[in-house]
Amino acid sequence: MKTEECPKFGPLQGVKVVNLTMAIAGPFACGLLADLGADVIGIESPLGRDTSRPTGPTLQGWGTQMERRNTRSLCMNVKEGAGRDFFFELLKDADILMDGFRGGQMAKWGMPDEVLWEINPRLTIVHISGFGQTGDPDYIGRASFDGIGQAFGCFMDMNGFPDRLPVLAFPQVSDYYAGFMADLGALAGYINASKTGQGESVDVAQYESMLRCEGFYAVNYLNTGALPVREGSHSTSSAGYGTYICKDGVPIYVLILGPGVVKKAIPAFGLEYGSDLFPVGTPVVPFGSEAGDVLEAAMEKFFGEHDAEEAERIMLECGVPASRIYNFAIAEKDPHYIARESFTEWKNSYNDDTIRGVNIVPKLKNNPGQIWRGMPLVGADNEDILEELGATPDQIAAMYDAKLLKKEETPFG
Repeated sequence: MKTEECPKFGPLQGVKVVNLTMAIAGPFACGLLADLGADVIGIESPLGRDTSRPTGPTLQGWGTQMERRNTRSLCMNVKEGAGRDFFFELLKDADILMDGFRGGQMAKWGMPDEVLWEINPRLTIVHISGFGQTGDPDYIGRASFDGIGQAFGCFMDMNGFPDRLPVLAFPQVSDYYAGFMADLGALAGYINASKTGQGESVDVAQYESMLRCEGFYAVNYLNTGALPVREGSHSTSSAGYGTYICKDGVPIYVLILGPGVVKKAIPAFGLEYGSDLFPVGTPVVPFGSEAGDVLEAAMEKFFGEHDAEEAERIMLECGVPASRIYNFAIAEKDPHYIARESFTEWKNSYNDDTIRGVNIVPKLKNNPGQIWRGMPLVGADNEDILEELGATPDQIAAMYDAKLLKKEETPFG
């Protein structure tokens, strides 16, 4: 598919993104941009496709089916020969380049930021790696996956129960956090380059993305020396703040916090607001206190006598924040999910089947995003993209012969 054949929509139409990433963080970041209209060209190596792509009937690569929708695919070796030349040609009118390699990898290929800016001075280069592009040399080149980002970034230590080992938060939290940070940096760089003509280099370290989203806990430790305590399924500081099991065995999450909510919640559980235990204006009921024990006992009794759907309705009618703990089977039947079309479907780009998945987030009123194409097969757009860069049919054929290009005929390779 050529550029002129791609639909024009959304606030990012006209923004050209070159994606050199694999797996989750980078494709997620680029997928969000593509959903809002950016022209995203995903480049994969002929020596190794994205490991998150489908590999067979039992491993359908569902995440990649979503993150690579709305994109074009070029399977080309960018490190050498004609592939390197055409990669540089592609960058001449690109706005954003995303790299998902270990720290310093592109510099090792002779492609440091300064070389790329000689090709395109206004290019925003986003490096997504586990440990960043600078720092202790022993760390920069380390490999990283989601679990490593959570472990090194102090996030895993806060998850789980206090009397057990820390647990990995699911699904792939550090990958998605890093993807969000990559988009923030990419768009900040792009906006500034649009004003000044000067490109930017964005250094996203996976573990730092986690740290930035641990604000209170990190600052609390750095200023008081107090390490966070793993809370499990219930707050260790506030009563009425956690998971409860209802009569039908369905869990519900309730959050009683703030004077307004406390005022509404206490009578809902048959207790007296304004009493010695629950004085007027109480902002929080401390967990483990006499009042906390009384409240917890009343709540356990209440939820044990009501099915989850009824308990949720009563809580919400009283003005107490609460939600049954959903799974996807519950979610797809929920009227709010349905009304907002939180789930949707789109057509495959390579056959007549459709894919069900998550709709575009965020929703924009005046310039909404679109899903116009499913995940392309590896190398599906090789010829179209290279012809736009000035390659002749003979040059393209020679690149295939030299194994600088590759094209797959099925989603499984």
